[in-house]
Amino acid sequence: MSAYVEIPRPYESTPGRFTVDLVFPAASKRRAKRHHDVAWTLADVHGVEAATPFALNPRWSYYKEICGTDERYGGLEDRRLTVQGSARALARYLAALTRVLDAVEGLATRAVRAFGAWKRSVAAEPHLEYEDASTMRVRSREFRADALSALVRGLRGTLSDAPERDSSRPLWEQYGTVAAEVWAHVGGVDLTEAPEEDVAAHLARMLPEEPEQGELFAVQDVTVHCAGPDVERPRDGPARARCPPPGGRTAGGPGAVRHRSLIGPGFGSSPRVSNGAARRLAGAYCACFCGALHAGVSLLYCLPCWRRAPPTSRRKEHRR
Repeated sequence: MSAYVEIPRPYESTPGRFTVDLVFPAASKRRAKRHHDVAWTLADVHGVEAATPFALNPRWSYYKEICGTDERYGGLEDRRLTVQGSARALARYLAALTRVLDAVEGLATRAVRAFGAWKRSVAAEPHLEYEDASTMRVRSREFRADALSALVRGLRGTLSDAPERDSSRPLWEQYGTVAAEVWAHVGGVDLTEAPEEDVAAHLARMLPEEPEQGELFAVQDVTVHCAGPDVERPRDGPARARCPPPGGRTAGGPGAVRHRSLIGPGFGSSPRVSNGAARRLAGAYCACFCGALHAGVSLLYCLPCWRRAPPTSRRKEHRR
């Protein structure tokens, strides 16, 4: 897997077609946008459908949307891409995407190394007179980002042939020339190549093998104890055990019959309490709790508040 894209497990959105939601976790949003452009370009090459989802507005609320002051979704989310296609086409696309992203980032690194070699050369001294270490770090970072943008445009066939460098201009202004040089040196990037090992790995994630019947169910012996003849007791499983008459052949002691049942990996393992009885008991407890809560709230809001009237004092009449 590539460090520049997160590929979750594809899911079958419609019969025969699979969908995957790609995430580009680059620290810089500008760099993540370039990775998004690479993935978008490869979608047309491999015959899959790509769509950029909208970003959720963090200031959105239901009342703002009702009043018309704010929308739920903002602009496009450049860190995500939804790709849909057939299983084979999508697997080839994912295998080629990781390879092309690594190749383009490698070319950008080669361009930065060429920029570092130019900084240490004699031709760069007139341009570095007013530059210090901090500004050159910024120049190198911006040069790599610009070179990466030029290389991504080169995937669409818009990268021109490598022209000659202009010695009168600093090299950070000629990022397109350096990108064309490293592109011509390696011979470009093949967008259609997809290693069969990676394709098979992505297909295995999309189409897992169905487990056999023996893996889904395990045979387990269940002993049902009966109180008397012709008494049915529920047990785990789709059937009900019926006890034999007195004197019949039993296993596990008198009044017991031995059964072989299929217990799946999600069913309870105790044969004495069935899943249906447990659900009914839980429902009864929940109903009692909800009823008590409703009665308490009704009593709190419906009963009148009795207050004792404050004592009134009689004014004494003063006669003159």
